Amino acid sequence: MGRVLTAIISTLICGAAASFIEPLVFAISIPVALMGGFILLEIQRKNEKQKAL
Repeated sequence: MGRVLTAIISTLICGAAASFIEPLVFAISIPVALMGGFILLEIQRKNEKQKAL
């Protein structure tokens, strides 16, 4: 649960910080990319866990 909470808080902070970026496309894409990174990390962690079994 801690990793999910960290991902949510980080995405919200990144979204608030990115809202000051001038091109709207960049302001939207930065939080999405950050959340995608967290999702990829969890998928990799799950795959490594399954390989260990």
